[in-house]
Amino acid sequence: MAFLYQIRADGSAIQYWALKEKPLVVGRGGHVDAYVEDDTLSSSHFLIVSQGGDFFAIDLKSSNGTWMNGNRILAHKLQPGEVIQAGQSLFCFTDCPPSTFASLSAVTAMAASTAQSIQPLSGP
Repeated sequence: MAFLYQIRADGSAIQYWALKEKPLVVGRGGHVDAYVEDDTLSSSHFLIVSQGGDFFAIDLKSSNGTWMNGNRILAHKLQPGEVIQAGQSLFCFTDCPPSTFASLSAVTAMAASTAQSIQPLSGP
């Protein structure tokens, strides 16, 4: 099973969602599956979908964009340990369950390193 964690810049988890066959909409609107309190997120900012055993992040025409590895994306096939930036929020895609996420220093360190290398939003 795969998970999407909202993380701090140091890689520690704030909250998480188990990813299944049903798409997961992330944003700050009242109708989303994954609510995040961040004024720089769009109401429906990005979507995580499962297709053929793979997961994809898809930007939902958000105002500030969805970013992977410092690049703005429209759609991106996710790999475990990758960090998504949406607004001022960071998310880590992984197959680590909550019971082991915090203890996996490699994932946490990768998330923190990526988060620190992301430049502030400067528009499209």
